Amino acid sequence: MGLFDKMKEPVFLKESSDAQRQLEVLRALESKLTQEGREKLRQDIRYLEYGIQGENQIAFELKNSHMPMYILHDIYLEDGELSAQIDYLVFTKKLCFVIECKNLYGNIEINNNGDFIRTMEFNGRKKKEGIYSPITQNERHLELMKKMKTETRTNLFSKFMTSRYFDDFYRTVVVLSNSKTVLNAKYAKKDIKQKVIRADQLVSFIKEQ
Repeated sequence: MGLFDKMKEPVFLKESSDAQRQLEVLRALESKLTQEGREKLRQDIRYLEYGIQGENQIAFELKNSHMPMYILHDIYLEDGELSAQIDYLVFTKKLCFVIECKNLYGNIEINNNGDFIRTMEFNGRKKKEGIYSPITQNERHLELMKKMKTETRTNLFSKFMTSRYFDDFYRTVVVLSNSKTVLNAKYAKKDIKQKVIRADQLVSFIKEQ
Protein backbone atom coordinates (compact mmCIF):
# COMPACT_ATOMS: atom_id res chain seq x y z
CA MET A 1 0.00 0.00 0.00
CA GLY A 2 1.41 3.38 -1.02
CA LEU A 3 1.81 6.35 1.27
CA PHE A 4 -0.82 8.33 -0.65
CA ASP A 5 -3.37 5.55 -1.32
CA LYS A 6 -5.93 6.62 1.29
CA MET A 7 -4.99 10.28 1.59
CA LYS A 8 -7.46 12.97 0.61
CA GLU A 9 -6.18 15.94 2.59
CA PRO A 10 -2.74 17.44 3.33
CA VAL A 11 -0.83 16.15 6.35
CA PHE A 12 1.74 18.24 8.25
CA LEU A 13 4.55 15.98 9.45
CA LYS A 14 6.28 19.03 10.96
CA GLU A 15 4.38 22.26 11.50
CA SER A 16 6.43 23.99 14.21
CA SER A 17 9.05 26.62 13.47
CA ASP A 18 12.26 27.72 15.16
CA ALA A 19 11.27 31.29 14.30
CA GLN A 20 8.47 31.23 16.85
CA ARG A 21 10.86 30.08 19.57
CA GLN A 22 13.36 32.75 18.54
CA LEU A 23 10.61 35.35 18.82
CA GLU A 24 9.80 34.27 22.38
CA VAL A 25 13.50 34.51 23.32
CA LEU A 26 13.81 38.02 21.86
CA ARG A 27 10.69 39.24 23.64
CA ALA A 28 12.04 37.91 26.95
CA LEU A 29 15.28 39.90 26.44
CA GLU A 30 13.60 43.26 25.86
CA SER A 31 13.24 44.28 29.52
CA LYS A 32 16.94 43.59 30.18
CA LEU A 33 18.31 45.99 27.55
CA THR A 34 19.06 49.68 27.38
CA GLN A 35 16.79 52.01 25.40
CA GLU A 36 19.09 51.81 22.39
CA GLY A 37 19.25 48.03 22.68
CA ARG A 38 15.45 47.78 22.92
CA GLU A 39 15.02 49.82 19.75
CA LYS A 40 17.32 47.49 17.80
CA LEU A 41 15.65 44.46 19.32
CA ARG A 42 12.18 45.69 18.38
CA GLN A 43 13.30 46.02 14.78
CA ASP A 44 14.55 42.42 14.81
CA ILE A 45 11.25 41.35 16.36
CA ARG A 46 9.27 43.12 13.62
CA TYR A 47 11.28 41.40 10.89
CA LEU A 48 10.84 38.03 12.56
CA GLU A 49 7.10 38.56 13.04
CA TYR A 50 6.77 39.53 9.40
CA GLY A 51 8.55 36.36 8.30
CA ILE A 52 6.30 34.24 10.52
CA GLN A 53 3.21 35.89 9.04
CA GLY A 54 4.42 34.99 5.56
CA GLU A 55 5.04 31.36 6.45
CA ASN A 56 1.63 31.17 8.13
CA GLN A 57 0.05 32.39 4.90
CA ILE A 58 1.66 29.53 2.99
CA ALA A 59 0.54 27.06 5.65
CA PHE A 60 -3.02 28.35 5.23
CA GLU A 61 -2.89 27.82 1.46
CA LEU A 62 -1.52 24.29 1.84
CA LYS A 63 -4.00 23.31 4.55
CA ASN A 64 -6.89 24.40 2.34
CA SER A 65 -5.59 22.75 -0.82
CA HIS A 66 -7.62 19.54 -0.25
CA MET A 67 -4.79 17.64 -1.92
CA PRO A 68 -3.01 14.50 -0.70
CA MET A 69 0.42 15.75 0.31
CA TYR A 70 2.93 15.56 3.16
CA ILE A 71 4.35 18.85 4.44
CA LEU A 72 7.47 19.66 6.45
CA HIS A 73 7.94 23.20 7.75
CA ASP A 74 11.21 24.89 8.72
CA ILE A 75 13.80 22.22 7.94
CA TYR A 76 17.48 22.73 8.73
CA LEU A 77 20.08 20.73 6.79
CA GLU A 78 23.80 20.64 7.47
CA ASP A 79 26.64 18.88 5.68
CA GLY A 80 30.11 19.90 6.79
CA GLU A 81 30.42 23.66 6.31
CA LEU A 82 27.30 23.79 4.13
CA SER A 83 23.84 24.40 5.57
CA ALA A 84 20.32 25.24 4.40
CA GLN A 85 17.20 26.54 6.14
CA ILE A 86 14.22 25.39 4.05
CA ASP A 87 10.85 27.01 4.67
CA TYR A 88 8.70 24.18 3.32
CA LEU A 89 9.13 20.74 1.78
CA VAL A 90 5.93 19.50 0.14
CA PHE A 91 5.70 15.89 -1.06
CA THR A 92 2.97 14.94 -3.54
CA LYS A 93 2.48 11.65 -5.39
CA LYS A 94 4.81 12.80 -8.16
CA LEU A 95 7.16 15.47 -6.86
CA CYS A 96 8.82 17.21 -3.94
CA PHE A 97 8.52 21.01 -3.86
CA VAL A 98 11.20 23.06 -2.12
CA ILE A 99 9.46 26.30 -1.14
CA GLU A 100 11.16 29.54 -0.22
CA CYS A 101 8.78 32.04 1.43
CA LYS A 102 9.35 35.77 0.99
CA ASN A 103 7.07 38.20 2.81
CA LEU A 104 8.50 41.38 1.27
CA TYR A 105 7.61 45.02 1.69
CA GLY A 106 7.07 46.93 -1.56
CA ASN A 107 6.75 45.74 -5.15
CA ILE A 108 9.12 43.35 -6.91
CA GLU A 109 10.48 43.61 -10.44
CA ILE A 110 12.52 40.86 -12.08
CA ASN A 111 14.52 42.11 -15.06
CA ASN A 112 15.96 40.29 -18.08
CA ASN A 113 19.15 39.47 -16.17
CA GLY A 114 17.22 37.78 -13.38
CA ASP A 115 17.91 40.60 -10.92
CA PHE A 116 15.33 41.23 -8.20
CA ILE A 117 14.57 44.92 -7.67
CA ARG A 118 12.33 46.12 -4.86
CA THR A 119 10.48 49.44 -4.98
CA MET A 120 9.23 50.93 -1.71
CA GLU A 121 7.41 54.19 -1.09
CA PHE A 122 8.02 56.44 1.90
CA ASN A 123 6.24 59.75 2.36
CA GLY A 124 5.35 59.90 -1.32
CA ARG A 125 8.90 59.13 -2.49
CA LYS A 126 9.88 55.87 -4.17
CA LYS A 127 13.09 54.04 -3.40
CA LYS A 128 14.53 51.19 -5.48
CA GLU A 129 17.01 48.64 -4.21
CA GLY A 130 18.37 45.32 -5.37
CA ILE A 131 17.81 42.26 -3.20
CA TYR A 132 19.57 38.90 -3.15
CA SER A 133 17.87 36.52 -5.56
CA PRO A 134 15.61 34.12 -3.61
CA ILE A 135 15.80 31.81 -6.64
CA THR A 136 19.57 31.49 -6.22
CA GLN A 137 19.06 30.98 -2.48
CA ASN A 138 16.56 28.19 -3.04
CA GLU A 139 18.63 26.50 -5.75
CA ARG A 140 21.52 26.31 -3.28
CA HIS A 141 19.19 24.55 -0.88
CA LEU A 142 18.32 22.08 -3.63
CA GLU A 143 21.98 21.46 -4.48
CA LEU A 144 22.72 20.64 -0.84
CA MET A 145 19.77 18.22 -0.75
CA LYS A 146 21.06 16.58 -3.92
CA LYS A 147 24.58 16.29 -2.48
CA MET A 148 23.37 14.78 0.78
CA LYS A 149 21.00 12.35 -0.94
CA THR A 150 23.69 11.19 -3.37
CA GLU A 151 26.22 10.67 -0.59
CA THR A 152 23.85 8.27 1.23
CA ARG A 153 24.00 5.81 -1.69
CA THR A 154 26.32 2.87 -1.13
CA ASN A 155 27.68 2.19 -4.63
CA LEU A 156 28.74 4.17 -7.68
CA PHE A 157 25.77 3.16 -9.83
CA SER A 158 23.15 4.20 -7.27
CA LYS A 159 25.06 7.44 -6.69
CA PHE A 160 25.02 8.13 -10.42
CA MET A 161 21.31 7.34 -10.78
CA THR A 162 20.39 9.50 -7.80
CA SER A 163 22.36 12.45 -9.15
CA ARG A 164 21.14 11.91 -12.71
CA TYR A 165 17.41 11.83 -11.93
CA PHE A 166 17.26 14.04 -8.85
CA ASP A 167 16.03 17.09 -10.80
CA ASP A 168 13.16 15.04 -12.28
CA PHE A 169 11.54 14.71 -8.86
CA TYR A 170 12.32 18.02 -7.15
CA ARG A 171 11.03 21.51 -7.95
CA THR A 172 12.03 24.83 -6.42
CA VAL A 173 9.57 27.71 -6.12
CA VAL A 174 9.72 31.13 -4.48
CA VAL A 175 6.41 32.24 -2.98
CA LEU A 176 5.68 35.93 -2.33
CA SER A 177 3.31 35.82 0.62
CA ASN A 178 2.52 39.53 0.99
CA SER A 179 -0.83 39.99 -0.78
CA LYS A 180 -0.07 43.70 -1.32
CA THR A 181 3.14 43.04 -3.24
CA VAL A 182 2.91 43.59 -6.99
CA LEU A 183 5.15 41.26 -9.01
CA ASN A 184 6.41 42.56 -12.35
CA ALA A 185 8.19 39.78 -14.24
CA LYS A 186 7.32 41.05 -17.73
CA TYR A 187 10.94 41.08 -18.88
CA ALA A 188 12.15 38.08 -16.89
CA LYS A 189 13.19 34.95 -18.72
CA LYS A 190 10.68 32.12 -18.86
CA ASP A 191 12.55 29.79 -16.50
CA ILE A 192 12.70 32.60 -13.91
CA LYS A 193 9.01 33.46 -14.23
CA GLN A 194 8.09 29.85 -13.59
CA LYS A 195 9.89 29.84 -10.25
CA VAL A 196 8.32 32.92 -8.64
CA ILE A 197 4.62 33.01 -7.72
CA ARG A 198 2.24 34.65 -5.28
CA ALA A 199 0.84 32.73 -2.31
CA ASP A 200 -2.65 32.52 -3.81
CA GLN A 201 -1.14 30.76 -6.86
CA LEU A 202 0.69 28.07 -4.88
CA VAL A 203 -1.96 25.34 -4.92
CA SER A 204 -2.59 25.78 -8.64
CA PHE A 205 1.15 25.67 -9.27
CA ILE A 206 1.47 22.35 -7.42
CA LYS A 207 -1.51 20.84 -9.27
CA GLU A 208 -0.11 21.81 -12.66
CA GLN A 209 3.26 20.12 -12.18
